[in-house]
Amino acid sequence: MKRIVFISLAICLLFAACKNTPTTPTPTAQTIIVTSSSDMLYIGTSETFTATMTMSDGSTKAVTGGVWGGDCPSVATVEATGRVTIVGSGSVSIYVDYQGRRGSKVIRGLPNYQGTWSGSYYIVDCNSSGQFSSAGLCSSMTVNSVWPTNFNLTQDRDQVQGRFSLGALSADTSGPVQTDGQLQMSGTIREGIFTIEVTWRLQSTTAGRITGSLSEVWWATGYSGDGRIAANIRDLNRTSTMTIELTWGGPRLLNPTLQQIIGSLAWR
Repeated sequence: MKRIVFISLAICLLFAACKNTPTTPTPTAQTIIVTSSSDMLYIGTSETFTATMTMSDGSTKAVTGGVWGGDCPSVATVEATGRVTIVGSGSVSIYVDYQGRRGSKVIRGLPNYQGTWSGSYYIVDCNSSGQFSSAGLCSSMTVNSVWPTNFNLTQDRDQVQGRFSLGALSADTSGPVQTDGQLQMSGTIREGIFTIEVTWRLQSTTAGRITGSLSEVWWATGYSGDGRIAANIRDLNRTSTMTIELTWGGPRLLNPTLQQIIGSLAWR
């Protein structure tokens, strides 16, 4: 009888031990991290984004088969594979939904202004006073007349710098790319007694092409009055993605006349 009781007790204890053995829970999804090469991408570029899921046990795995999308189609289009194409300036959140979780990354689309650019602008308004008026600045820089221009620019994320030229005259310039994609830069050309302060307002909604406007303020040591010119870009296209040196296209003028300065801005 004691033997039977002992065996029964042993069986019960064994059953209880088995019943209380802990089981390893199945890991569940916690967070999703979306990855791209940069948080700033140029208009016209495409990149396939990836995503990684972190599980409740700390392990990670690649997200496959998730549903990709974006919240601003005017900035980026998103394919089912996670391939993102930048089509405009601004911010967009790229996301993926997977197993009840969403991961996202905010990126910025912006124009690529780097490279060498060549084109022209046309004058829409010219006003002069004092000796600039009597010397005929606006008689030479007439409305609708077309003048050449070039840029040699480098770009680091949303910061642009380099040189521009008006004809044979050139100067350094720099400026930030605004959220809407506009680039405003300024530079000062100095030649002899003359100074031309130039402000550019540029936009590039199509890769390789710049539109926009510029304004010029002319003044000179010993001259009365000034000259003010407003112009629009007629055409300005990227000729190379590389940068080159923009230099003076002829001998420096120690004491140029106004007409010589105007002549330096013309086609050569």
